[in-house]
Amino acid sequence: MAKENFDSPNFVPITEPDPKYILQVNDLKKYFPIKGGVVSKTVGYVKAVDGVTFNLERGTTMGLVGESGCGKTTVGRTILRLYPDKTAGQVLFEGKEVFDLNAKELREHRTKMQIIFQDPFSSLQPRMPVGEIIGEAVRQHGLVSKAEYNDYIDEVMDNCGLQPFHKDRYPHEFSGGQRQRICIARALALKPEFIVCDEPVSALDVSIQA
Repeated sequence: MAKENFDSPNFVPITEPDPKYILQVNDLKKYFPIKGGVVSKTVGYVKAVDGVTFNLERGTTMGLVGESGCGKTTVGRTILRLYPDKTAGQVLFEGKEVFDLNAKELREHRTKMQIIFQDPFSSLQPRMPVGEIIGEAVRQHGLVSKAEYNDYIDEVMDNCGLQPFHKDRYPHEFSGGQRQRICIARALALKPEFIVCDEPVSALDVSIQA
């Protein structure tokens, strides 16, 4: 079956990526198919993201505002290629189309693009101690030497309001606010150039949010 074309009639591809922008999103669409019938035929689509366009300059922060369920989280996950594909549009990170990257290139970009998930508990591996959760990607990507590893993880945890003795504890032993800190520490540990923050302080107490 031929793939349906969801590009808008007035869609204009970005032919010259602008180096002043770390991220360029052009008419991004992400639809989820609705299956029906005995053979699970696609009978329609849920248009979670439908024509989002924006540019993000380096060193700046942009807020995406909308009512609950409008697709904010889906935009972030699609930009980071946490979904296997997009429906239409372009996502250029540092001038490269994210969905054109091969496995090796995508792995390299993972250290540059991170996300702080909205639900801290469901995004943490319950069978791993916190120190391993925060440091797993650091070790996998070789960001610091073995000799510096423990001190580096301690520093990251301290910057996020966690103590070194927390490293051997598991996610269920922490409060909701502490689990949110773990998620923030995990994202910051890779020193990313771009972070998607999906309500990153919603579980923290009011004084810390401020």
